[in-house]
Amino acid sequence: MGATNCPETPRQKMIGMMYLVYTALLALNVSAEILTGFVTVGNAMDESNKNISIKLADSYNKFHDAYDNNPDKVGDQWKKAQTVKSISDSLIQAIDDAQCEFVCLVQKQAVIVVHDNNTKRTIPLRDSDGKPMLDSARVALRDGGLSIIDKLDNTDDGTRFFYGKGETPNGKAFELKNKIIDYKRQIKNLLGEDSINVKMALNVEQDQWNDHEKKMVPWEQHNFHSTIAAADMVVLSRLKAEVMNAEFDAINSLYARVSADDYKFDKVSVLGRPSSTYIIQGGRYETKINIGAYDSRASFEAEVNGQRLTSDENGTVTYSAICNTPGEKRIHAKIYVKNDNGPAEAYEFDDVYFVAEPVAVVSLTKMNVVYAGIDNPVSISVPGVASHLINVSIPTGGATITKDPSGKAGDYLIRANKLGKITVQVDAKTDGKNLRSMGNKEIRVKKIPKPVLKIGNFKSGDVVTKAELLAIGQIRAAMEDFDFQLPALNIASFDFNVSGSQKMDITGTGRALNPEMKSMLNNAKRGQKVTITNVVVKTPDGVTHNLDATFRIK
Repeated sequence: MGATNCPETPRQKMIGMMYLVYTALLALNVSAEILTGFVTVGNAMDESNKNISIKLADSYNKFHDAYDNNPDKVGDQWKKAQTVKSISDSLIQAIDDAQCEFVCLVQKQAVIVVHDNNTKRTIPLRDSDGKPMLDSARVALRDGGLSIIDKLDNTDDGTRFFYGKGETPNGKAFELKNKIIDYKRQIKNLLGEDSINVKMALNVEQDQWNDHEKKMVPWEQHNFHSTIAAADMVVLSRLKAEVMNAEFDAINSLYARVSADDYKFDKVSVLGRPSSTYIIQGGRYETKINIGAYDSRASFEAEVNGQRLTSDENGTVTYSAICNTPGEKRIHAKIYVKNDNGPAEAYEFDDVYFVAEPVAVVSLTKMNVVYAGIDNPVSISVPGVASHLINVSIPTGGATITKDPSGKAGDYLIRANKLGKITVQVDAKTDGKNLRSMGNKEIRVKKIPKPVLKIGNFKSGDVVTKAELLAIGQIRAAMEDFDFQLPALNIASFDFNVSGSQKMDITGTGRALNPEMKSMLNNAKRGQKVTITNVVVKTPDGVTHNLDATFRIK
C-alpha cells in the first residue's frame, strides 16, 4: 500500500511568504493597500484550507475502505487514525472559535455586500446580553471573509484579546499555544518513530526574531502583540492550515503501516515542492515534482510548461525557470505514469508562484532627514534576505554609511559632509552568492539647527529673579527640538552687562559668570535687563553661530 505525505502546498507557501512580506511592510506604514493585501492573503488561505479539508476527507475515505476490506489487519491503525482526527478537529475548532470570538469582540455586527444584486446583509455578532454569537461570526467570515472586519488596522483589541495586558499577560494566544504543544505531544505518542514523517510546522515553543524590538521574543508576543487585526486573523488561518497538514501526514503515515503491498491508493497524486514561491525579480524559480505511491523501480516523464523532463533515481523531476518579470506566474505540467496494462496515463499538475520586484526598506530611526556632521542612525533590510547578505553604499558621495557598532543587525550610521540630497543604494545576495540591486532611497541632508543661548532653562526674553541667575551662575548653548544627543557646545568667551549700571561690558571666558559679573548682577534692580552678547559656538557640522540673550530681572 502506498502513502502520500502532504507537505505544505506551493500555493500555501506563496500565501505564507506574502504574509511575511506584508508583515515587514507594517514597519513602514499600514496603508490601505497593505490591509487589502492581508485580506487577499487571508481569504486565499481560507480557500486553501478548504482544499486541504477535501484532501483529508479523501484520505480518510480510502483508509475506511481498507478497514472495511480487512478489519483485523487495518483495525489498530484505523483506531489511531480516528484519534488523530478527533484531536485535530478539537484543535482546529479551538482556533476557529478564537477567530470568531475575536470578531465578536471588535464589533457588534457584520455587514456583507451581496454583489449579485448590490444589496447588504447584516449579521448580528452579539446577543441581547452582549454575549458573543460564535456561529453567527462563523457564517459572516464564511460569506464575507476578512472584509467584514471594520477596523482591520486596529492593534489594541488584538493585543488585549490574544496577548493580554499587565506584567503576566494571559490572552487567548497562551491558551492556543498550550493546546498546540499538547497536540504535537499526542501526535508523537501515537506515531512513535514514524512521527518523523509528520511535517510539524507548529513551532510555537521556539522564540522568534522580532525586527521591531530587535530581539528574540516568545511566539505569542511575536505574532499577537501590537499587531493589526488583519494580521491576527491571517496567523490563525495559517495555524489551521498547519494543523491540517500535520493531520494529513499523520493519517498517511498510519495508512502506510498496514502494508506496502496489499493496499494501494486508487489515484496517482502529483506533488510539487518549490524551493520558494516568492522570487525576487531576476532570481530563479525551481520546483521538484513527484508522484504519490511512487515505484522506485520505474521512472516517469513530465512535460512542464513545454519542457520535456525525466525523473531521476529519487523519483523526482526538477523544473527551473529564470524570473525576469514580476507578477504571478503559473506552472502547468502533465505527468506520464506507466501503466502495467497499457500506455502511460497522463496526470495534470498546476502551480503558481509570485515574482516580486527588488525592494529595500530604508527606515531612518530618528526622522525623515539626516543632519550633516553627525552620526544619523538608519535601519536597512530586504524582505526575505538575511542582513549579512545585504550591502549598502552611497554612490552619490557627500556622505558615508557604516554599520552601527552598538546596534543590531541591519542598523547603520550615516554621516553627511554636505547639504542637499544623497542616495542610499541597497544590494543583496538573494541567491546567497551574487549581489543584485534591491533599490535605493533619496534622503535630504540638512544643517544642524542654530543653538539657543540659555541660563539654566531660562532663555532670552524670560523674566527671572537675580537669585535664580546667581544660583545657576553659568550660561550654555542648547539644542532645542532636536532629536539627537550632541556633546556640550564649547563657549570660548562672552560679554555681560546690566542695563542702567553705567558700566562697560564685562568680558568672561568659558561658561561661568565671574565675580565681577555676579557683583553687577547682585546690585541690579527689578526691571533692569541682563544682556549677554558675543557668544560664539560651533556645531558639529562646522558652522559657527553668534548667540545673544536678554533677561529681565523680576
